[in-house]
Amino acid sequence: MAFREIRLEVPNDIRYLPIILGNVSGIADMTGFKKGDISAIELGTEEAVSNVIKHAFNPDEKVYFSVIIQPETLGLRIIIKEKGIPFDSTLIPQYKPEDLSMSGDIKGLGTYLMKQFIDEVKFCNLGKEGKETHLFKYMTTQSIDRLMNQSELETAEKEKKAEKLPKNSIHFDVRRMAPDEAVEVSKGAYSSYGYSYVLEHIYFPDRVREMNQQDELISFVAVTESEVIGHCALEVEEADPKVPQLGVAFTKPKYRGQGCLNRLADACLEEARIRNFTAVYARGITTHPYSQKSLLNFNMLESAICLSSGPEREYKGIEGKPQRESVVLHQIYIHPPKELVIHPPVRHEQMVREIFTQLGVEPKIKSATGDFQIQLNESVIAVIAESHNQVGKISVSRYGKDIEAVVYQQLKRLCIDRMETVYLYLKLNDPLTAALAERFEQMGFFFSGVMPG
Repeated sequence: MAFREIRLEVPNDIRYLPIILGNVSGIADMTGFKKGDISAIELGTEEAVSNVIKHAFNPDEKVYFSVIIQPETLGLRIIIKEKGIPFDSTLIPQYKPEDLSMSGDIKGLGTYLMKQFIDEVKFCNLGKEGKETHLFKYMTTQSIDRLMNQSELETAEKEKKAEKLPKNSIHFDVRRMAPDEAVEVSKGAYSSYGYSYVLEHIYFPDRVREMNQQDELISFVAVTESEVIGHCALEVEEADPKVPQLGVAFTKPKYRGQGCLNRLADACLEEARIRNFTAVYARGITTHPYSQKSLLNFNMLESAICLSSGPEREYKGIEGKPQRESVVLHQIYIHPPKELVIHPPVRHEQMVREIFTQLGVEPKIKSATGDFQIQLNESVIAVIAESHNQVGKISVSRYGKDIEAVVYQQLKRLCIDRMETVYLYLKLNDPLTAALAERFEQMGFFFSGVMPG
């Protein structure tokens, strides 16, 4: 049973905090969260709401703010929305557990706990519409290693080391995944990657099934008469639902060399055409050349490189210097735009033009003028800290006169949070991108390509 969201309009008075937490824990319980996860959600919400009440308003200000509780396919989202004064989150001291034992100092403890118990934290500056803090907790369903018995676990471990069968010796079909095959897909991911794959949802059969039912994941499988031997999917992302990512691709070790991934990728790209998607992109890892070569075979061409985008990963039979993983973004237009007007920075104009030309699109390029003015006072941005990857992402939706200060503040906060890498996303269809890019480069950012979409 799906539950609808609840919106609370709450006075900025700390005495109302128990009412907020009561509603949050009640919805979490109705959604199906276990007791330990409900406690974690309460802790994260308590800290986020307390920060808003303490820091977003003047001491004598009597106003209301909103708390939105949204059950979603994969878990629970809590949004705290307010129109208070700007708050520099970098001023929150960084809590270190060792400090408590040495000095008893608990400053920053609440924020530390929030990051420990909430899976995703996102900050949105909405300009005149105020600010939002998004907290998201994934539903903790059983991962595949807990669903397999000892015999199945031993079989999965043996499959990792299995010798490949002769090429083209296996007959298989490629089709959409059936709901009851989600367990076999998760088992295949475990056999192929262990627990190194970046999209952790693939190890949770319930999540795989739910995401396919909601078309957030469009899975295709390669199947013999007796088993699922391969998988590939289109990942439809909220940021740009018309440009999905091609990924979650694997073939069980002993079936590699049968052509599974080629046929699976063909099926995914055909599905993208049927669904009228604008483009499809994929990430080719740089630890070895195989994924990049495979993408080039599908005419998915390079458009950007994302350095240090994830933690170090190990690959069977491939040795290299231990380092964080980087990826090359490849993309292909399925239904190219009829007209594309972009505003790249002058110093990167030629490179941007060549990227689009390679992708089969001839954009109309408008250069920045020396005389420009930002009309709006407040910027609109979103900031995500991916703790599991140690990556921060700052996305600019609208430029305001405060944009340099806002971006610098968030960059500083992400550095304090020990993010290894910070990406800044700027819209190429906004003339101010051309005018302001150099100022961001002075903060340490550098051009790394064109994102799809």
